Amino acid sequence: MKYVSHVSGVLAAAALCSLSAYADQHDPATTIGPHVEGPHGVRLINKSIYVAQPPPGTPTPQRQPSIDQDKLLAGKYPLYEVLEAGQNQFNKPFEPVNGHGEGKNGPRSLQRKYWNPRGATFDQDAWPFLRVNGIDSQSCFECHNTIGEAVPPGARTTAEVRKPGAQGGPAGAANSAFINDQFPEYSGQPNSVPTKFVRNPPVVLGTGYTQRLATEMSSELQAQAQAARIAGTAQPGTKQSIDLTSKSVDFGSFSTTCSGNAIDSCKDDTSMVSGVQGDLVVRPFQWGGIASSVRHFARDALDFHFSVQAVEKVGSQDCDLDGLSDEITVGNVSALTAYVTMFRPPHQVIDKGKEKSVAHGRELLDKIGCTDCHRASMTIDEATLTILTPPVVPPDAPCPEEVSSLINPVPEEQHYTHAKTSRFVALAAPEARSGSRRSPAEVYAAMAPDLHDQGVKALSEANYQIDLSLTGVEKGDVPAYVWPRLPASAENSVEVPLFSDLKLHFMGKMLADDYPQPTDVEGYSAQPGYYVTRVLWGIADTDPYLHDGRARTLRDAIELHGAEGSEAQGAAKQFAALKEADQQALIDFLESLRLPLAEGVAQPEYVSNQ
Repeated sequence: MKYVSHVSGVLAAAALCSLSAYADQHDPATTIGPHVEGPHGVRLINKSIYVAQPPPGTPTPQRQPSIDQDKLLAGKYPLYEVLEAGQNQFNKPFEPVNGHGEGKNGPRSLQRKYWNPRGATFDQDAWPFLRVNGIDSQSCFECHNTIGEAVPPGARTTAEVRKPGAQGGPAGAANSAFINDQFPEYSGQPNSVPTKFVRNPPVVLGTGYTQRLATEMSSELQAQAQAARIAGTAQPGTKQSIDLTSKSVDFGSFSTTCSGNAIDSCKDDTSMVSGVQGDLVVRPFQWGGIASSVRHFARDALDFHFSVQAVEKVGSQDCDLDGLSDEITVGNVSALTAYVTMFRPPHQVIDKGKEKSVAHGRELLDKIGCTDCHRASMTIDEATLTILTPPVVPPDAPCPEEVSSLINPVPEEQHYTHAKTSRFVALAAPEARSGSRRSPAEVYAAMAPDLHDQGVKALSEANYQIDLSLTGVEKGDVPAYVWPRLPASAENSVEVPLFSDLKLHFMGKMLADDYPQPTDVEGYSAQPGYYVTRVLWGIADTDPYLHDGRARTLRDAIELHGAEGSEAQGAAKQFAALKEADQQALIDFLESLRLPLAEGVAQPEYVSNQ
């Protein structure tokens, strides 16, 4: 099935009028009452306003330039056009004509009415936002808009100013996301909370490298599990186990017992898997490891923050009842994903006079155990980024029943990242699937050499791919924000100095939320207190710190790692035991990890008095 970009000159206001008669018949209740949770622990949309099959909406005019998915896959667009289209989606505020906001009786209308009655159901022209459960902004740039501060060239003091050319960075505390599908509950009801999660907007520079690392790690872990199944089919009834390791990171072990010589006869045991969900998909994005890919993150953030509902999420349904359908096409989500993933990576800047202190701080980072989790670097074997094409949403699929909460989980067998990853794992090294009585480790050893090369080849069909190294691409052929790239070997492997293991770790009850968060696959959730090891590259320019921004300084963040029960408690205690000068040296090193200006962007300068 082809994806069609719907472009229309019809205004959103006119589309809203087409729903007036329908809205009058489905006016939401004036009170909220106790919430009802769905199977994922997320509040179901109130039955008085939930519409499984809403009336047709008017196709939404797409912002220009607009990318058509079929043409994209056919190679009809030069890379610069895809990136510039994605930049437009990221930076330009969505307006009602582009699908921003929901209709009078949309999924969050009762929440909007409680939060600000004049901006909700009876005064459609008043404040249209919600803020405590999304519909809180109009563009990605609003929360990813700074790359820190620096002392400008020519300055005669140490006064710092905001660095120019900001995009793809984090934001301050005022831009934190508040997530609460339970809002509102009357104060007298049990378990009433103003907010469930506070989330500190992350930096997105270097995202493509992180995505590719996660893809390779997922494929290695899933290949190891598949190797155990293959060994099990040759020895029915015998439990087969294999250690799960990727990029030298330990993820526990996987076991399976097969009753016959077919893979589907195997019964898996993931009870000893650690640091990753049971589907063995490394999810490096969102603090608790929620989204399987940048694309998933972008698709759900569009819905949560703007109520701009992607075709790949709701099909052509008008699930937010604003009179519009096809609010952002598959091709334009691909462009947005490409833009975000191709941001230049962070780098190191050592201030004059701090060379020795920074070097000493780097040594201390190893000595006290910080790099046990914040791995200094990991290697990408094949630096090709794949932006997966999502499956077509069936035309009769009902709208999601849950209040938008960044994610709407789907069954594992329907999840396209899992399905595509499993596909290229199965294609790798066919000789490894023979029925000989080999151990899981021996089977995996036969699969491993060609795993990533075969994966890239298998995923090249019906998906969009970008060479992360931009081999052969001239500086003027793509936007300046992508440069510089990390150096690549002749085989296109890349060392990525991100300072993370991309693994989930328990950080103690003090840092835990009170609720789990569902991932994008049914049956898996981020448990309270478990967070993906935060990348440290660029950390000097990303304050405040931690998942909810509670740490206002690097020292605060380090000390909070010492919470009771935290896996990082030992390192935090060792930091506390250091002499003040040593503590400052370690912080000096962290403060050398900066977010870079785009090439060609000049620092503001003071007038020289010389």
